[in-house]
Amino acid sequence: MSGQNKENQFIDHELCKCFESNNLHEENENFNSMTRVENYFRERRINELIQFLLTKLLVDAPNKPILYMEKLLNECMLFRAGHGIPPVLYGDSHLEAIMKSFDPGQRGWLSEGQTRRVFITLGLKPPINLDEQIPCNVVFESLKKAQENELFELLSAGYKY
Repeated sequence: MSGQNKENQFIDHELCKCFESNNLHEENENFNSMTRVENYFRERRINELIQFLLTKLLVDAPNKPILYMEKLLNECMLFRAGHGIPPVLYGDSHLEAIMKSFDPGQRGWLSEGQTRRVFITLGLKPPINLDEQIPCNVVFESLKKAQENELFELLSAGYKY
């Protein structure tokens, strides 16, 4: 191999390493940016908030979706501030229907397991300590409160008071 070919081979090799290190630096920066974005979304529960808003939109199917979303966001902010009614996903009639499906014999109470399943079915965290038999009206009120608490936590995620 001639001296010039060895020199070109050395220069090409050095250029490749230079490009590799720049690529690694760029990949590292991209990774750090993605990590920051993921952390931001996770801390503020952005994906869950978007899912909530879209679910409300699909359930209510308004003729003017932009105005509906504006109104919904205003209701959410008023609720978070301690004013107004919580714009929860499940209204009383929906909760009553679900309660009836878990108490088809209309005994007026749910077992501990049934109560846990109702909460999980609605995507809510079940209470920790439950009695063996819980009156339906108590479960109903617990569901309403849990739903409001979950919405408040969702709307307050990442918000510094």
